[in-house]
Amino acid sequence: MKKSASEITVREMTEIVKKYIRGSHNLNFAIKILGHPGVGKSAVVKKIAEEENFYFIDTRLAFKENVDLGGYPVPDHNNKQMIYFRPKFIPPEKIPEGYDGILWFLDESNRAHPTVIQTLFQIITEKRCGEHLLPEKTSIILAGNLGEEDDTTITEFDDSALDGRLAIFHLKPSAEDWLSWAADNNIHPSVIQYISTFPERLWDEKNVNPNPRGWHQVSSALLHGYNLKSHEDLKNFLQNKKDSTLEKLIYSLVGNVAGTDFFMQLLSPRLLSSEDIVMGNEDKLTLLKERKIPAEDILWALNGTIEILNERALLKSGNFDSDDLLVIGNILKFIGYSRGDIRMAYFFLLVKECGIFSIIPEAIKRIEDASIQNELKSRYGDLLV
Repeated sequence: MKKSASEITVREMTEIVKKYIRGSHNLNFAIKILGHPGVGKSAVVKKIAEEENFYFIDTRLAFKENVDLGGYPVPDHNNKQMIYFRPKFIPPEKIPEGYDGILWFLDESNRAHPTVIQTLFQIITEKRCGEHLLPEKTSIILAGNLGEEDDTTITEFDDSALDGRLAIFHLKPSAEDWLSWAADNNIHPSVIQYISTFPERLWDEKNVNPNPRGWHQVSSALLHGYNLKSHEDLKNFLQNKKDSTLEKLIYSLVGNVAGTDFFMQLLSPRLLSSEDIVMGNEDKLTLLKERKIPAEDILWALNGTIEILNERALLKSGNFDSDDLLVIGNILKFIGYSRGDIRMAYFFLLVKECGIFSIIPEAIKRIEDASIQNELKSRYGDLLV
């Protein structure tokens, strides 16, 4: 029976990998990270290597053959035997001067040829690649995609012995982690503002696109391709240009839905966002009560909010803490004060997608205003029974 991957966030992955590489010379397993294309596997591991002062080597196994890993044979005429020169892309014989170790990142490991996958067994168990020993403080991190789940072609690991020597994780990026990274990596302010307001738009797990890599590419296009350095620069450009090639480029990077909404938020922002709901924005709640927010904006924001809560539920295995109950209370307020058909539809969608029916009464109790508590109980009525 194959091992199942444990789901982790970028923050959890960072902690796990750091602890692993610090003691990997004494550990008898390697780490394998699975995830959709573009979720940041290689970027996160490279950053960890830099922070831990490890020499980083990135090898794409999908482009390698078994003979590449062991080195090409060269005749040793004096001894009448074949020797194998060390491949340039594998770790050197010694840790480069000034570094504390080596982190060898073997990407696309489950898209490699089966013979290459078998060589991984030797690399992990013996810290040897063909005839070439690896330095003692060499950490091995494998990465790969998900196969049918993300429409990628993979080579399955059928060797249970190899599988047993791997700690396998499924990386699921969160907007909070990505925004923290973006703040330190010169991401365009308009992209940061959009993802901050609509965190559910960071990536679409079901359709792969948009994803974190796509938004990074959008930022690069804005900053370096079109030389639009600020939020105002981008707004002015869009207001003064018709049928801009920039729009088509961004559609190609993050998809039509996310791209269209990104531009709309710049030129004609929605009156309600998922962030407003999660944070319990009282001004927006007042506008909602006064029926001053268009139904389309309400639906858009509620859809995003349920995606956010569903992600929390999955990551926490449904074990919500007190902060989560406050968020659920905020969501219940915005659903509860929506018009009747929206209230019914989204209450049932909330329960179905997030599995929180049993804790709804407790979440309502956490709302500080007793009058709102009573009004919500009245509005939800028999739905709470």
